[in-house]
Amino acid sequence: MSKFKFKSKKKDKFNLIKDSNEILSKEFLNGAHIEIFSNKKLIIDGCYGIEDYQNNYIKLKIKKGYISLTGNDFLILSFENEKIDIKGNFFTIEFCL
Repeated sequence: MSKFKFKSKKKDKFNLIKDSNEILSKEFLNGAHIEIFSNKKLIIDGCYGIEDYQNNYIKLKIKKGYISLTGNDFLILSFENEKIDIKGNFFTIEFCL
């Protein structure tokens, strides 16, 4: 028989965000905003530049590192005011810090 007694607290599964102000904190607003539409379209707000662009690989500069995309048939639809719109068939999305 064990000498130790462990008390476990029930965790609230749905209390991931304590209050609505946490969503609007500077930590959340300073990063890149990414929208993914299936594996066909990607919009990134907060892109500072294109490091590498090929038909099957794109490397994008964001504030805290890079985002690497692999896939095929990539096409940059627009890139202005730190907002980039890319379409293609995405296989992987990798965040590199």
